Amino acid sequence: MKYVVSHHATERAMLRFGIESERVGEWVNDMMSKAKYISSQGGGRLLYEADGVQFIVGDKSRTVITVHPSIRLDFLRPALEREIRKIKRETTRNIRALERSLAGQYARLAEQMTNYANARNPQTRELVGGRMAETERHIEGTRRKIERLEDETKAKIKAIEVIAE
Repeated sequence: MKYVVSHHATERAMLRFGIESERVGEWVNDMMSKAKYISSQGGGRLLYEADGVQFIVGDKSRTVITVHPSIRLDFLRPALEREIRKIKRETTRNIRALERSLAGQYARLAEQMTNYANARNPQTRELVGGRMAETERHIEGTRRKIERLEDETKAKIKAIEVIAE
């Protein structure tokens, strides 16, 4: 499997990797013999990688279009892990505040239920029943906020993990 090396790829190999111009073709073919396919770049271009070097190759012409160093994101992992911990701490803090609010709403609902049970006048019972329904709507809204916050946190963490890979 012989690969043709474009003028641009020759220049980039010399500039980025210090390969002599006469040896670029041999170096590229040697590297491509052990390269692994990474992805399709669109427009008939394929991405290969070997020994920390990425090659963009025309899929039909088998021409090496350019070469560049592999992008390594290992140095980002500690920062991304700190960001994940920060997001989790913030989410925990917000969820606990919502849970305290929820506990207060449940206490208010319990008091309203007691008042409803003790009320003899039908109008009073109706009034207290309306307040109970309002409190139940607030409780349900707070529960949805908690679920939404948990889902957003999972999405943020997933996005950071995708970046880290």
